[in-house]
Amino acid sequence: AMKAVDGLFAPVNLAQEDAVEVYVKENVLGEGMTVPCVVYGTSATGLDMLITAGRLIELGVPGANIVLCYPDEVFTPIEDERACEIALEAAAEEGVQFVELAEIAEVKQMSQRVVGIRLADGRDLDCGLVIAHGEKGVDTALFHALNDQSLVFDGRIVVDASFKTNDPCILAGGDLIKFARRTQDTRRLDQYNQREIGRRLSEALLVDVDPTSDAEGRATFTKVPPLMAPLGFAGKLPGGLHYVHVKASPEAFPQGNWSDVSRALVTDNADPPDTSYSRIHVDKYGRVSSLKFLCHTPIPDSWTFKNIVLLPITYLNDIIGRTDSGMIPDLRIFLMDDWARALYHDRFHVLRSQLEQAVQTSEHMASVVNTLWLKVKAGDVFVSEVTAVDTNLAKDARLQAQDGLNMFLECNSDLLPGYLTAHRASEMQTNNVWGYTAERVGLAVGDVPLMEDD
Repeated sequence: AMKAVDGLFAPVNLAQEDAVEVYVKENVLGEGMTVPCVVYGTSATGLDMLITAGRLIELGVPGANIVLCYPDEVFTPIEDERACEIALEAAAEEGVQFVELAEIAEVKQMSQRVVGIRLADGRDLDCGLVIAHGEKGVDTALFHALNDQSLVFDGRIVVDASFKTNDPCILAGGDLIKFARRTQDTRRLDQYNQREIGRRLSEALLVDVDPTSDAEGRATFTKVPPLMAPLGFAGKLPGGLHYVHVKASPEAFPQGNWSDVSRALVTDNADPPDTSYSRIHVDKYGRVSSLKFLCHTPIPDSWTFKNIVLLPITYLNDIIGRTDSGMIPDLRIFLMDDWARALYHDRFHVLRSQLEQAVQTSEHMASVVNTLWLKVKAGDVFVSEVTAVDTNLAKDARLQAQDGLNMFLECNSDLLPGYLTAHRASEMQTNNVWGYTAERVGLAVGDVPLMEDD
């Protein structure tokens, strides 16, 4: 077998990323050492390239020693044009170099160690480290292992609806599988949440391990259940920028795709060191379909933003009206404020289901929803354009919604201490300070003042 070349990496997992860090610390960093590092890829893998450059800078590699090479004429590592502009400017300010129209033709080596690269147009670049980010595929060792087991391989590992290969004792999952043609499932699984695919595989495996489980009968399914979990991408980029992008699963768009945006909410403060750019997309069904945040401030627990995706925009505290009127300087901070804490609760989706079922029992609301749906279906109006007047709750539905919300907040009061419930209002009434203040304005503690439409 051909001996691996030291200094050439194409990391696709944590173990390989750790190997890159070890090599950098031992062979790139050091007093008096100036070792150029080439990060290669395309716009499709551009975000990985920027994250790699950010990590190298964190390890101590000077930005001026990092070269991003790509075959594209225009490098667009981030889908959003404004976010891309901010990220590339920050990288350039760190000294990171960009080489366009650069397709690697040869990795030059000496004594089995990288010493440079030669591009297809004849240009030579000296370097001591090459990190390549290309389209994920099956490496030679894995392909031979699959071939030795006589597993069907058609560009991807072929599995049935229960994630079994042609050898029923071998299951496969992840973004390197595809469903057999007989399942009539042509989804590209690298576009879906891999953790959810893992859960589906576990459910299928459970049938064989424990036939009496709740997953009984799963092995006989002809199609994989819907894959609805949102997809998330996050990383630290050059210049100390933190990037988070969470978007809905392709399965959330039975007609159309992510590009069907009826509204885009944007806040942009590009002045460092407080750079903060936020963008929220609302689809034609009135749901949050995508969130993007790029800022210098670390974003703790960024994965929790997945709870916002596919929520009706009406859940977000009049976010459209407030953004349009300039009342929200930063959408990211607004969504992390105390008012939104309940949205991230792991049982909030249960409350949603209960409220929706309660409202559906109202004849008045059933008529309202049916009328609006016919308008949306005909293309006369987007759901995100529906106003509060169009969906004014009848008294019976309003009381059911209020009671359900109050019960949810009461049951989870230990985790949601910032919300006022009927029980807390009663307790506060006994407090002289609260009671005295309420009496002065002619209200009882817990009353909700009437507000105008504006």
